[in-house]
Amino acid sequence: MVELNSLRQFLVVARLEHLSRAADELHVAQPSLSRTIARLEGELGAPLFDRGGRLRLNDTGKLFRDHVERALGELDAGRRAVAEAAGDGLGAVRLASETFLTLTGPLASYKRAHPSVEVELHWSPAEDMARRLRA
Repeated sequence: MVELNSLRQFLVVARLEHLSRAADELHVAQPSLSRTIARLEGELGAPLFDRGGRLRLNDTGKLFRDHVERALGELDAGRRAVAEAAGDGLGAVRLASETFLTLTGPLASYKRAHPSVEVELHWSPAEDMARRLRA
């Protein structure tokens, strides 16, 4: 059975196409991350990456990544909906940008005014943002 943490780790490896950098970002040991990806590929019955020289997400991996992004997005939306229905007032704001320098002040002001709102910042190139928005 595929675990949520494995899927989240897969997305980071897929985005970076580099195990060591992904392990650093995730704060996990690289061998452990390698085993997680190998286990995921074993459970799916197909390789998700080409490993000739540099790690590259293959076509099967790209297909799986798109499904994982949608599935995890739905789970996050469900979590927020339950929190709001329970009266916690918990919300989330997600921002993706190539730079956050111009948003630093407004984000700090917003966070002070709305401390219970979770703010997630994601740096990514424009083409990745477009793909994620479509997903």
